[in-house]
Order: sequence, then C-alpha cells, then structure tokens
Amino acid sequence: MLVILEATAGPLAGRKIEVRAGTIVRIGRTPKSDYALGEDSYLSSQHFAVECDGIQCRIRDLGSSNGTFVNGERVSEIVVREGDSVMAGGSTFAIHIEAASASAAAPASATAPVPTATFPGGFQRPEAPGPMITGEVRLEWPGFSRPQSSLLSALFKDDLHVYAVVDASRDSRIPAFLDASGESYASLDPDMKVPAFMVHLPRESRLLDVLIKDGWSHGWGFYCATSSAFDELCAHWRNYLTLHTEDGRKLTFRFWDPRVMRALVPMMSAQEGADFFGPVGRLLVEAGKPEIGLEITLTPRGSRQRNVVLV
Repeated sequence: MLVILEATAGPLAGRKIEVRAGTIVRIGRTPKSDYALGEDSYLSSQHFAVECDGIQCRIRDLGSSNGTFVNGERVSEIVVREGDSVMAGGSTFAIHIEAASASAAAPASATAPVPTATFPGGFQRPEAPGPMITGEVRLEWPGFSRPQSSLLSALFKDDLHVYAVVDASRDSRIPAFLDASGESYASLDPDMKVPAFMVHLPRESRLLDVLIKDGWSHGWGFYCATSSAFDELCAHWRNYLTLHTEDGRKLTFRFWDPRVMRALVPMMSAQEGADFFGPVGRLLVEAGKPEIGLEITLTPRGSRQRNVVLV
C-alpha cells in the first residue's frame, strides 16, 4: 500500500509526499517533523501525521494552531480514502492510494533525507514605486509567479494603505489565516452573523501568500487602497453591510463579492459612487477571468474601470 499526498493548492502546489505501509510521517514547517515544508509559513512546527498500516490510512492532527481539515471539516483524527482533500496551513493536499508495487520510490520517514526550504519571510520594498503599467512585473515579490507579481505590483503601486475585505464562507480556513497572520483585522458585522472581515495588508505581510495564491479567482473578496486609518475604513464599510428596502426590510449587501461589485459599482450614479468609495482611493477586484484584474477608481462623473492584465 502506498499513500501519496499531492499538494494541489498553496505554496506547496505540485509537491508529492509518499507514505508506505507500516510508517508514520509527521508533516510540519520545521525539521522537528519527519517531512519539513518550510515554504508554508502557516503550518505548525509539527502539524499533522499520516499513518499507514497497510490496510487503511489515517490523518491525525498534532495539536496544530490552525487545525487540520479533511473535506472541509476540522478533524483530530480520521481515516481518509482515495480522493479525499486535506487542508493544513495554507496548503491543500489530495489523497491518492496505490498498491505498493505501483511505485519504487523510497519511503518518507524520520531516517530519510528531509527536504526543507526557508520561506523568504518578507518582501523588499521598492525604493520608488511608480505608476502601474498594465502587465508590468516587478521583481520584489520572491516566491510568486509572474501573474501574481503583476497583481501585487498593481496593489502596491503607490504609498497608500492596502486592505482586503474577505468572505470567510468562501473558505473555512480564512479565520485561522487571519488570526495567525498577526495583521490588524476585524469583522464587519459586530454580531458575527455575517462572515465578512477587513484586514490590513502591509507589503511584507505573509498573508499575501494565501490571499494571492489561494484566494484570487475564487471569489474571496476584494482589495482597496486608501490613505485612511484602519478604524475609519472599517466603519465606512460597516455602513454598507445592511440595506433597507422600501417596505423597511433589512437585507445583507454582499458588496465584497466580486460578482456583485463588478455588476453594481459601474451602475452607481456619481453621488452614489462618491458615497460608496468614501475614503477609498481605488478598488481592485478579480474579473471574470483569473488573468484579468479590474481596477475601479472614482471620477467626477462616476466610477471608471480599467483592466489590469496579469502577465
């Protein structure tokens, strides 16, 4: 029996971990684990174990900070099967189970060579950020692909503060990511009934790794740039959490959904646009295709959109 964990999303995408019958492999961020994955800064030092007894495969959480999830459910210990999805840290793994003869690869164990990598841990601040050119790629974003670097360059093209508004219902890991990031964040709903959060994103934030690599094109939310402080912007967006119909009914306005923003903001009048933007200088939201971003700014005549080609 051979169990293969294939990383399908996150900073480890493409990595495969093999576990043979009769072995236990502890996976985490540091060499304290049997299999160290330093690229994923959201993993605990020892995050979860994969136990294979030749008949079944079991996933066991090792007291991790952010939890281990199987098929979207947080688990302490569970038997997994072919095709199951395991989420840990900022990575997602697909489970593949094969007969022992299907592979001649050496087992991953405590005595096997331990592959390690050190995540850069931060980004170099450009000395003089200039205006964005569609498709421009800067080189200050190690660990990101060219399209992802284009997106980051578009976000941080000036000295404004960058914030994200994200919907935790889109991915069960989002609250854990926010909590572990160390960044300033707050719920837009004081009653916590609506799972929308605003988070501040410095250029060096490790949260960018998850938001850009996992969240982009999956409807997690949108980004905005402003000179305003955290509390002022949070209060502004909270004003739009609930709308009232003509007959007095309350409705949740899911303005953070990229589909809603793409449809409604261009239809706003000049005054409605000015009210909605408030202290915000510009918005950046995913378009219908992952290789296109949509930057929205405000003019005296209303909102203006332009595509940002991520190449």
